[in-house]
Amino acid sequence: MIETDHLKQVAPEELGHLRGDPHEARSAIRNQWSIEYDHTDERIKALTPLIGPPSWDEIQIPPLEDGSCRRIHADPDIEVTVCMERVSQVRAGLNASGSSV
Repeated sequence: MIETDHLKQVAPEELGHLRGDPHEARSAIRNQWSIEYDHTDERIKALTPLIGPPSWDEIQIPPLEDGSCRRIHADPDIEVTVCMERVSQVRAGLNASGSSV
């Protein structure tokens, strides 16, 4: 059995990877939601209470813009505070530099 202390140590890194998975997978199939993402969502919902809500700057821009980040975290009643003004500024900077997220 995994010790709780060890789980709390590895959970933040795993959760960081999971939070990028829905965006990466959705981008791969022309920005459409799929049943594949439901499994990732459930894993995010299971791990988040263990380590707490994410800071918006730990999440890729598209899930913040389209509201999927808030939707995923709303189910387990975890509030994610997002400064949409700052997200817009980051997006504008990415657009100006030609980067994509």
